[in-house]
Amino acid sequence: MNPHYANPITPGVEDKFYYVISEGCVMCGSCTGTCPVEAITEGDGQYVIAPERCIDCGTCSYVCPLGIPQPV
Repeated sequence: MNPHYANPITPGVEDKFYYVISEGCVMCGSCTGTCPVEAITEGDGQYVIAPERCIDCGTCSYVCPLGIPQPV
């Protein structure tokens, strides 16, 4: 583990930036078809981005009408 960076949201995914979808997701589906690595899946009441698959491209945030996906 890198002592200079420990990801507080997903332990084990270190030294990697990725996007997360917060509680403001309205499940419109805009992001799912645009992810180039298919990292976005339907979760319990909102979409979820798999941090191990996300390549930090930002496409999900760009196409989201509310700008909900944000990098961590």
